[in-house]
Amino acid sequence: MCCRICKANIFGKGVAAFLKTIDATVQPLKFIPLSWSLAEEIEAIRKASGNVQYVYTFASLFVWKETEKYEICIGNGAFVVKNGAEGENAYLFPCGSAKGKKELIDSLIEYETPVFYSISDEDKEFLEKEYPDRFSFAERREDFIYLYDKKAQIELKGKDYKRLRHKVNQGREAAQEWVYEPIDASNVERALAINKIWAESLEDKASADVCAVETALNNFTRLSMWGFILKADGEDTAFVAGTFITPEIFDLCFCKVLNKRCGFFAKWALYCELPEQVHTVDSEEDLGIEGIRSHKLQRMPKELRRMWKGSFIK
Repeated sequence: MCCRICKANIFGKGVAAFLKTIDATVQPLKFIPLSWSLAEEIEAIRKASGNVQYVYTFASLFVWKETEKYEICIGNGAFVVKNGAEGENAYLFPCGSAKGKKELIDSLIEYETPVFYSISDEDKEFLEKEYPDRFSFAERREDFIYLYDKKAQIELKGKDYKRLRHKVNQGREAAQEWVYEPIDASNVERALAINKIWAESLEDKASADVCAVETALNNFTRLSMWGFILKADGEDTAFVAGTFITPEIFDLCFCKVLNKRCGFFAKWALYCELPEQVHTVDSEEDLGIEGIRSHKLQRMPKELRRMWKGSFIK
C-alpha cells in the first residue's frame, strides 16, 4: 500500500501538490507595507512572546516606517520586519514564538544572506543554538538601549544625582509659572508647531526626526500615545511623549524643547506624571551621536541593554 501511495504521489495527478508540500517551508517570504489592519496582530504576537524592546511595538514600527523603509512578513505566531534603510537584506530580528522565528529565519537564509539588527543577548543565544557557527556577530554600541528607574529619576537622591537636581531647578526657574497640558486632539497642532520650530533651529537639518514626530502626533490617540505640552509663563515651550510598552515600562519617544535650559526638567515633569505602576522608562538608543550619548549617560541609567548585529555566513 505504501508503494502504491508513493507512486501515486510521484507519477500521478498528486505530484504537483506533493512537490508543493515539500517546497512549502523554503518559499521566499512575502513582505507587505505596515498598515493599521496589522496593529492588533503585531501587538498580540509581541505581548505573547514577552518582547519588551520598544522597536517592536506597533507604535514604533508605524511611526518610523517611512524613515526606516519598513515592510513586514507575519506567519505562525511571529513576524519579521525588513529594514530597507539599512540595506537590501537587512531585517530586525524576528519577534514571536521560537518556532515561528525559526521558520522565518529558515526561509530567509534559503534565498539570501540576511543581516539582523536589534539582536538582544537572548536573541544572540537563540541564533547560536539554532544555527551554530552560521552567524557572525558585532556589538552595536549605538543601538544599546538606555533604561531608567522612574522613582530614582523623580527623587534624584544622593551625590550621583547632584547635576540632575541642578538641571531640574534650572528648568523650573526658567519661568514663574509652568503648566502641563495632556496632548490630545484639541492641542496636537501646538505640539506640531513646537516640533517645526525645534527642527528649524538645528544646524544639521538631516538629524531632525521631523517625519516620525509628525506621524506620531497626527496619529497620537490612535497609537495610544501619552504625553504633555509644557507652557512656560503662557508660552508653549516643550512637549514630551511616548507609549507604554507594558503597563510597567514607558517608552519615552520624543522630547522637543525650545529652551535648552529646560530639557531635563521637561523629562522630569513627565516622570512625575507617569502612572504609579510604571517603574522603568525606556529612553531608546543614542545612535552613536556623542552629544546624545553624553546626555543619556549623565542621566544615570539603571541599565544599558546590549544590542548586536548578526550576519549570516553563507
